[in-house]
Amino acid sequence: MDTTDTNKALAQVLARLDAIDARLDQIVDRQKKSDELFSEMTPILRDVMGTATTRLDELDKKGYFAFGREALGVADRVITGFAPEDVRQLGDAVVGILQTVRALTQPNVLEIASQASEVLERSEQAEPLGLIGMVRATRDDDVQKGMAVMMDVMRHVGRAARAVRDEHRPSAADEKKAKLAGVLGPRKKKALGVERQLPPTVAPRAAAPANLGPPAACAVPSSKPREVAAVIDGVAFGADGHLVDPKVWTEEIAVKVAAVQGVELDESRWAVVRFARADFVATNVSPNIRRITQGTSLATKDIYTLFPKAPARTVARIAGIPKPAGCI
Repeated sequence: MDTTDTNKALAQVLARLDAIDARLDQIVDRQKKSDELFSEMTPILRDVMGTATTRLDELDKKGYFAFGREALGVADRVITGFAPEDVRQLGDAVVGILQTVRALTQPNVLEIASQASEVLERSEQAEPLGLIGMVRATRDDDVQKGMAVMMDVMRHVGRAARAVRDEHRPSAADEKKAKLAGVLGPRKKKALGVERQLPPTVAPRAAAPANLGPPAACAVPSSKPREVAAVIDGVAFGADGHLVDPKVWTEEIAVKVAAVQGVELDESRWAVVRFARADFVATNVSPNIRRITQGTSLATKDIYTLFPKAPARTVARIAGIPKPAGCI
């Protein structure tokens, strides 16, 4: 390497050293400024922290933090106690709520409330009034004005109550269903809470009622005329929930009565109902459980599977025939 190249290399090194030196000077200068800023801010920060601590202590003594904790508890109960739909409805009603609050906080309304509260505070000093005293009191203009206001308030309350009642009034179909349920009694529950199914090999058959012979002597129906307890859709029911006139029976009526009894009519149940209906038409006597088993070739346990509670009476109600008479 000649002298010229060496000089160039040294010049480059010196230039880099000068740049590094300038950079170090900048860093040192910034560090000095940071130290000066920290020195100036330390007293200020100390004062701020002291003031903040004192202020927070005052707020704690006044109960702000305790209030905040209770407010969070209230918010938690609101969140867990109301569904999103409730909050949405509340949001829709916020305008009406604010208008009501604004109306109640008007100076004249507050003045009336204040005077009313003063009267209530002096209620122990009030002398009892008899009927004549009340009549005399109504001669006072202020009393008459107050009575007029109260009557107007009661009128609006009654109007609002009627609107709420009409809004929640059940439909005509629901009223008919409830009325029918009241006549037929409470809905029958499925045995043990589970609806049992017939074995696949068991199938009822509709036997001819004439081949069974006459019904038992103890099953003779009463000739006493039946009283009408309720009329639903033009159909009269007795107090026992049975049709007053079996001739008006239709399969549509059977479906409605079965629904109230908690029975879903499938082919197996229809076979039993139709047998009971046909047997009554042929003998003018409602079949009991024994005759139903004879006419359908179903075992007694199978009948109870299809109609878990009081099967003979349930079948009679659905078939539109009188209640079977019990043997003595």
